[in-house]
Amino acid sequence: MSAVVRPNRVRAFPFPRSSADRRKRDFSEVQEPYTLAESIAEADRCLTCGTPVCMDSCPVLADVRGMCEAVARGDLAAAYRKLRETNPLPGVTARCCPQLHRLCEDACAMRWAGHPIAVGMIQRFVADWERVESRQPEPPRATDTGKHVSVVGAGPAGLAAADLLRRYGHTVTIFEEGPAPGGTAWYGIPDFHLPKEVFLYEMERIQEEGVEIKLNMKVGRDVSLRDLLAGGSNAVLIATGLGEPVKEKPPGLELKGIYDGYRFLHDVFVDGVDNYLRRPKYDLGKEILVMGGGDAALDCARTALRLSSGNVTVVYRRTVNEMPADPIMIEEAKEEGVQFRFLAQSKSYNGVDGRIVSTTLSATRLGAPDEHGKPRVEVLPEQESEIRCSSVLLALGRRPNPFLQRKAGLKMGTNNSISIDDHYRTSMEGVFAAGDVTTGESLVVKAMASGREAAQRIHEYLMGLEEEHVSFYDRYYNQRTYEKLIHWQEDVGPPPP
Repeated sequence: MSAVVRPNRVRAFPFPRSSADRRKRDFSEVQEPYTLAESIAEADRCLTCGTPVCMDSCPVLADVRGMCEAVARGDLAAAYRKLRETNPLPGVTARCCPQLHRLCEDACAMRWAGHPIAVGMIQRFVADWERVESRQPEPPRATDTGKHVSVVGAGPAGLAAADLLRRYGHTVTIFEEGPAPGGTAWYGIPDFHLPKEVFLYEMERIQEEGVEIKLNMKVGRDVSLRDLLAGGSNAVLIATGLGEPVKEKPPGLELKGIYDGYRFLHDVFVDGVDNYLRRPKYDLGKEILVMGGGDAALDCARTALRLSSGNVTVVYRRTVNEMPADPIMIEEAKEEGVQFRFLAQSKSYNGVDGRIVSTTLSATRLGAPDEHGKPRVEVLPEQESEIRCSSVLLALGRRPNPFLQRKAGLKMGTNNSISIDDHYRTSMEGVFAAGDVTTGESLVVKAMASGREAAQRIHEYLMGLEEEHVSFYDRYYNQRTYEKLIHWQEDVGPPPP
């Protein structure tokens, strides 16, 4: 697969991307792919370290070293097998993982000699090659066990869990309350970051393994957890993710033109952006504020920019150094013309005839660190300013929706999360939980890792192997020795029972 290099391609570190002037006019992908020659040359820079810290830094323990070695010698099929062993969504995570931000590329030894290996770009090339040019077989699957698992939620955690459970030979049904599988990764990540056809292809591959997905089915409303267990499921995994936005409380929240940013992203992307553009739902105007500092806030800002061609300003109460958003996304947003207002937060929303016309901002400063080491925010009430706006998108974070937890009487932790033990078991016998519903907001790849770990515990529970705990770290990291790599030996067969 040799991508055409377009004239407006910007060869910027850490990956080439289309020019800001062009990309902000539509929803085409920002990131430009490597060519085959570029992928091979980049993979050939890998030192094939004896202790591959890049693998250790990957939540799903992807065989980064093995992938690079295979690509460097032109064996894309072998590279794909190594990726697919631990990751059912390789094309998705290649685009969504902040590799340079505490993950594989941040740990790469080559980082100290200039630039780290472009792991995400190589992985993207391999995944796209498989999707477009050379469909590869799925990993081997064990014989059917006769056991059935119901998974609640078709987001990254649920999909990753279902994939591994099916490979173990269990029958799996996923119950998804929305009209499409994928969860937030489907409707919450804009097409310019993750094209829908990439996610759709990899979800369909999971379904082709025999995983059934039932859409528009809300567990707790249409069927209960106890109904699932009584109706043939030997275990249930809850992977419902996040669903309740964190809300601020300044006066004026009821004004027209103030929107939940997460609902905004959902409405724009859930049925495809082309469908939304034919029937737009939001009147954003030309002066748009986005409140928040995470990836969702940046996604809201860049989506609003494309929909309105107006001025978009992100307001964040700390400085750019504390923003939880991926630094690359911040850089891309600035290139596209998104403005930033730091050390400020809303005090009140002001309207005329029931619609917002301005926001009063209070200045803030950073104080002593809190219990998590993050600087506390101190409001400076004597320092206020007013900024005109035609709409506001609120993206201040999310937490789990407590609906199912309360309906089923599950023990909960902080912020509506589901409490689990070291084996991912909830307070209800036979019910497990994984992903953001147990941890709070995290990365797609971290939710997938949690889903896979829970699937392993469920498999051991179903097969009476709880005393024979299998460690993914040992299986995928410690056992992939340097000697095995240089002899080009690969793992074969289904996961061990």
